[in-house]
Amino acid sequence: MRIALIGEFEAAYHPEATPALVLHHLIRGYDAVVLNADEVAVLRELLGSMQKRIRELGSYRLILGASGDLAFYTVSGQRSAYLNADQMRQLARLIDASPPQPAEVHQ
Repeated sequence: MRIALIGEFEAAYHPEATPALVLHHLIRGYDAVVLNADEVAVLRELLGSMQKRIRELGSYRLILGASGDLAFYTVSGQRSAYLNADQMRQLARLIDASPPQPAEVHQ
């Protein structure tokens, strides 16, 4: 198990466990994001490029900003976690994602 402090969150990653990734909000004292291994694999791919996208991931809606930030929203529309670009890169390293690359622009 790998653990990292990322902003206001303690991120715990254990690829062989269920859940595989937990972002625990240190100030509020609850698990803000809980993902299984399959969901972490999808997240790993999404974090590989800096491109604005909105994706469903398990019970969350992810908003990936063009500047590299990341927000997790619950089904009810409540924001459960926000990571700025630096924090998102820390999360990407924790889950062994490729470093974010600028999106290709086709003209």
